[in-house]
Amino acid sequence: MKKLVEVILIILLCVGCTPNKESVSTKEEIINNIISYDNNYDYDFLNYIYNNYGINTLENINTSYKNNTYSYNMWHDLTGNSLKVLKDLSNNNLDNTKIINKKGDITLSFVGDISLADNFDIMPYYDSRNEGVYGILSKEVVDILTTSDIMVANNEFTISTRGTPLNKTYTFRADPKRLNIYKEMGVNLVSLANNHIYDYGIEAFNDTLKYLKEYDIPFVGAGHNISEAKKSFSYIVGGYKISFISSTRAEKNIITPGATSDSPGVFRCYDNTLLKETIKEEKEKSDYVVLLIHWGKEDSHELEEVIKVTGKEYIDEGADLIIGSHAHLLQGMEIYNNKLIAYNLGDFIFNRETKDTGILSVTLNKKGNLSYKFIPCKQDNYKTSLLEGKEKDRVLNNMNSYSINTIFDKEGNIIEKTKY
Repeated sequence: MKKLVEVILIILLCVGCTPNKESVSTKEEIINNIISYDNNYDYDFLNYIYNNYGINTLENINTSYKNNTYSYNMWHDLTGNSLKVLKDLSNNNLDNTKIINKKGDITLSFVGDISLADNFDIMPYYDSRNEGVYGILSKEVVDILTTSDIMVANNEFTISTRGTPLNKTYTFRADPKRLNIYKEMGVNLVSLANNHIYDYGIEAFNDTLKYLKEYDIPFVGAGHNISEAKKSFSYIVGGYKISFISSTRAEKNIITPGATSDSPGVFRCYDNTLLKETIKEEKEKSDYVVLLIHWGKEDSHELEEVIKVTGKEYIDEGADLIIGSHAHLLQGMEIYNNKLIAYNLGDFIFNRETKDTGILSVTLNKKGNLSYKFIPCKQDNYKTSLLEGKEKDRVLNNMNSYSINTIFDKEGNIIEKTKY
């Protein structure tokens, strides 16, 4: 009887082993088939897919190649992540990348120039009000910014208590504690490629990079050398990889140093060869490339011809969205090859002047489509607030007149004229 039980157990164990052998064999066969269809895949990557998403995912990909129905979007449909995200995850290639665990529609908010300089208009008034961020931004504005998945601004000041001001008309420097305002605003990334980030010399410039890292506020557009200055920062959110690059062509009399192979500064693009190469390289690794660029004519709604030409060049190289700053006023927008160029978003938190400004809200849906909305605001009496009613209509009408081929409807939705 004992021997009979042992025999039965051995038979059961062997039967239990058989499916595993068949499963492994099936996996190997499917992986080899997929590689034969497309040698851009390797075994390790497809094995990662098998281990994390199962044999059915591989079977679906294999069948799509066999039936000639494969599309890039299949990976996101099957796994919740794009192919580029999956490759980064499989290789643990997450340098300069943050992951936001959210599915569904993703909202990005962009604003223009911000100066939190202690030696300029806003901060003395901010201190006197003693209301925190609500002293300089209305609650409605803060709610929009803090509920965005990614919020981006142009940081137009240096962050330090050291340094000597350069010989220029305006120099901006803020105490590092002012970065708490960014936290209250929900800032997720700042652009440093502008003409004020070096206002107090090398010491303050280095402090700026140091303190942003200490406060865990990612930045792009400046660094200790050109390799750092041109480096992107990426967010993986909604299963897509969104990468940000920043560059500047904003000084006619160049004072702010451009970074080189062995010296610090900003990523300059008067000669835009390197910027175009960087965009192209980044697009190969990212689902979306956002270019934050400091350019254009100051204190004017008029668009310089050079930014209209180069903006299109950057999209041709792979940029999916271009956000401009530097003009201190709102400038128009343009849609080129289904990609938005927001030429200048004006001042958002800057000085005592009364100025129209706004928030560019970009929605990325789960199918990977982008839509755009402009939310009119006004900087007035040291505070930026939402506009409603006739004032909102006025700003949207102005944006229609400034823009090239876009229509802003009554809600601020941005539509290409030919599709309206």
